[in-house]
Amino acid sequence: MMLYKGLMLLLLVAVPGNVASLFCYSCSNVESMDHCKTVKTCESGETCFTRLEKKGDSVSFTMGCTRNENCGNIPVYNNVSKLSNGQQIQECYECCGVGRCNNDLCKYKTPPPCSDIEDNCPFWNEAFNICEEIHRAKLICRKFCKLCDLVDGNWAVWSSWSSCDVTCGDGKHTRIRTCTNPAPAYQGLDCKGSSSDTKPCTGPLCPVHGGWEGWSSWESCPVTCDIGIQKRHRKCTNPSPLRHGNHCFGESMDVKLCKQKPCDDPNGGWSIWNTWNSCSVSCGGGVRIRSRSCTNPKPGIHGRSCVGDPVQQDTCNNTDCPDDASVAFNAYNVTDRSPAKGQTMIFADVLINEGRAYNNTIGVFTAPKDGIYTFFAQMCYCPSINIHFDIVAGTQVFATAYGYNYRGYDCSSAQAIVQAKKGDEVFVKWNTWSYSSNIVAQSVFYRNSFSGKYNP
Repeated sequence: MMLYKGLMLLLLVAVPGNVASLFCYSCSNVESMDHCKTVKTCESGETCFTRLEKKGDSVSFTMGCTRNENCGNIPVYNNVSKLSNGQQIQECYECCGVGRCNNDLCKYKTPPPCSDIEDNCPFWNEAFNICEEIHRAKLICRKFCKLCDLVDGNWAVWSSWSSCDVTCGDGKHTRIRTCTNPAPAYQGLDCKGSSSDTKPCTGPLCPVHGGWEGWSSWESCPVTCDIGIQKRHRKCTNPSPLRHGNHCFGESMDVKLCKQKPCDDPNGGWSIWNTWNSCSVSCGGGVRIRSRSCTNPKPGIHGRSCVGDPVQQDTCNNTDCPDDASVAFNAYNVTDRSPAKGQTMIFADVLINEGRAYNNTIGVFTAPKDGIYTFFAQMCYCPSINIHFDIVAGTQVFATAYGYNYRGYDCSSAQAIVQAKKGDEVFVKWNTWSYSSNIVAQSVFYRNSFSGKYNP
């Protein structure tokens, strides 16, 4: 049958002498029975009532206690129902009390304290398994069904709105609430409704990153013969970058080779020889060279290049040098800045080499004649490095130099006067232990050098 929401009995309290008292909701002219929160205790012989009043389209409710004998004088609404056997009964909506109305018509707004409304809870449970209907049992047989600790959940207040979840464009704010006021416990009902809520938010317009359009068609080959380069292009306009968006990544131009018919290209031809350069020595046999270029004409793409050598070499000044002819050399810049112990140092850059006695590919001076020679060597080194090198003639050490500077770069030098025979070899020998990194300092300020001369 239809039950009238909010019309209920809160609690029957047994008192000595079998006198029953009721707790009833007590409000006047409320728009909804659920708005009534005030409770009062009825006197003996009173019961709860609810009166509905209509004025036009508005409805109001008055709730409270009244004498039992007044129940029949309070208007009855929807007052005819039928039992399953067809017998008509009068439903009592205006009153709800022991012996006055059918208690099944009453729905209680909130669970009563830990007490049973009915004395017949054992019977109801045996007949209808009422304890299995937890949320009906909590209203009627709370204590009997051991539901005293049952707590229905209720929402806590909403959290503050979150910040917008995007930095640009359309997004949303979010807020949440929890079913903790109180939280459901001991088979109590969970909160109804959503635990989250959203509302829209709008940030500034987002950047637009650039995208490539498709490639254009290939341009025509720029040459009519031989091989050329064709091009095609694409634009960063799909879309164009806006509001600090990224430009397109990659190339805007693509190229490929295009081959046309062969051109009638000329074969290469030699120019005339240039004049001989000066002889490398004044006596004792030297070398002079001259050159020519394949530019008369220059060969085309498909033309043949010139056949032959572009450089010609000839000997010169082959006469023997007189005994008083000068012999001198000056070389600098070593080829190895982390030499091994016992290594011959090679000074590659030659300033003068009169008599052509110094070989800058092996670092050795070969005496062209007997006589007295003077040699000088300088080596520069990095900070905190111990160095040791010798000036050696044949197998004999004629001069030695050591060096060390804890704080910075430095240079050490050695000088030797050697009485050499024709063919004796003189060189700088490195006698420092090897290091894995550069230990020789070399720059315009730290010049490593080896020089010598014949003393007539």
